[in-house]
Amino acid sequence: MDELELVEGLRGRQEEAVAAFLERYRSLFFHCIGHFESDFSAREDLYQDLIMYALERLDRDRFDSSKGSLGTWLYRVAWCRCVDLQRKKHARRNPPLQPAGDRLPDHPDQAPGPGDVAGDEEISSMVRLAMSELEAEDRSLLGLRYIDGHTLGEISRELSISLEQAKYRLKRASTSLRRVLLNQFALEEATE
Repeated sequence: MDELELVEGLRGRQEEAVAAFLERYRSLFFHCIGHFESDFSAREDLYQDLIMYALERLDRDRFDSSKGSLGTWLYRVAWCRCVDLQRKKHARRNPPLQPAGDRLPDHPDQAPGPGDVAGDEEISSMVRLAMSELEAEDRSLLGLRYIDGHTLGEISRELSISLEQAKYRLKRASTSLRRVLLNQFALEEATE
């Protein structure tokens, strides 16, 4: 039986064509399977899968005799199927990694965490202590700007000074506060 007769017989599922096919190409399939599977029972299962897959491909007219022999086509089909099955098997063993951003909630928790609360309390106590060491004018300027949330224009109107003077005095008060905080921090480190 030549290749074209065999292909037509396989498409019609003729018993003699199927028997000839299994006898003629069994070693070809097992040669391909040997590259992918070492377990004997798994080889038999894979052989059955490859036979069914090749027959399905033949039924869909995927074989073109003008492009090569049936044996070459079958080997290529078997090889590709084995590769696909191996990829699926490894994909099950190694689930795809999910970026951390995909697990984030839709709405972040706005409440500060324990570390934030402790840090804020420590910083606020340091700032309060440093503020107590500043001159009264500097304390009131910093309070108006950063505690009460007034704009520079509002501060200049409230104190009846120009906008430039408000900027200058606020900058001077901020520098004084920074200096006091750095001195406090240096003292704390020296005592530890």
